[in-house]
Amino acid sequence: MTLARRPRRIVSIQTVPKLEVNAASGPYPILIEAGALARVGQATREHAPHIRGMLAADAKIAAVHGSAAAIGLRAAGYELVVHAMIAEEARKTIETVQAMYEAMLEARLERTSPVIALGGGIIGDTAGFAAATYQRGVPLIHVPTTLLAMVDASIGGKTGVNVQRAAPGAPGTPGNPGNSKGTLLKNMIGAFWQPRAVIIDPLTLRTLDQRELRCGLAECVKHGLIADAGLLELLETEGDRILALDMEAITDLIVRSVKIKAAIVEKDEREIGPRALLNLGHTFGHAIESMTELELKHGEAVAIGLCAAAKASVRLGHLKAADAARLTTLLARLGLPTRLPKPVNRAKFLGAMEYDKKVSERRLRLVLPVGLGKAAVFDDVPRNVVEAAVAEIA
Repeated sequence: MTLARRPRRIVSIQTVPKLEVNAASGPYPILIEAGALARVGQATREHAPHIRGMLAADAKIAAVHGSAAAIGLRAAGYELVVHAMIAEEARKTIETVQAMYEAMLEARLERTSPVIALGGGIIGDTAGFAAATYQRGVPLIHVPTTLLAMVDASIGGKTGVNVQRAAPGAPGTPGNPGNSKGTLLKNMIGAFWQPRAVIIDPLTLRTLDQRELRCGLAECVKHGLIADAGLLELLETEGDRILALDMEAITDLIVRSVKIKAAIVEKDEREIGPRALLNLGHTFGHAIESMTELELKHGEAVAIGLCAAAKASVRLGHLKAADAARLTTLLARLGLPTRLPKPVNRAKFLGAMEYDKKVSERRLRLVLPVGLGKAAVFDDVPRNVVEAAVAEIA
């Protein structure tokens, strides 16, 4: 099954619209522009003026783009402290945030001193949580350098860190001291803290490896599946240009994805209603990520999670099998996984899903696609349907 083709105009880099998120707590702009990294200092000064600030960066990104950002910030008059972290899920912890606090205290940052987060979703979540909690909240500027962070993680104010929960009876549990990896619980500790501005420079994607680029495409597919069937068509027809980092094609993709995310956040800033739709694929995906032996990145886990959600929806009679197949085909064409790479402990997998933040009164709530460009939240999905969906992606 395919959508009817219609004329479509790629957004010119020179005509990118000015975007803004009109959140309940206050509006903030999203600047999308090739070369915007050179304007970080100017944009930060406009939205978070102060004498001091902290550039919190992914260590790898800092080596490539950190100097340009720091030069711009210092030229704009900031006394700057640069704090780098290794951007890995295992390091997205309270201990890492504590190290950020110490750097902020050493630099004598005040309540109006901005934190500028340079990197992908991990640095944005971690530095964002530090900004949300240091002196009860300081200004935050997002400068995402991965596609996933550009279209999703940097918009909407979600910040947080992971928790490692030891298995019952394992070292680290009551009566059995010691350390244990246990189960990784994603973003279990966090806060909503909207940025003052989001600065997106598509040119920074040229330093991103293909695996990370494809991970970002999983979130774009999610957005299309939720609210814009035309976005799925764009990915089908322009996928090769996007993967080749054609600037017009990639900018068009970013703009359309950002508009979807911004529109949903404007309706529901703190996820008490329609914003839950953005978790499509993530309840399965976070459980997949908790299986650290699979060595999958977030976007890869979300891609498999989207397939699982689609299969569950087909079983419940909400989604046509042909549409689920089309989704799987699109993800595979974009180079994303659609099944688990190796067997996992099913009981552990289902247990991880039960710790998901969308669980309500121990009932598993799932966001499921009900068509191309439409999704809905379902309470208390039957366990046998979830188990069958997990079996189909195994």
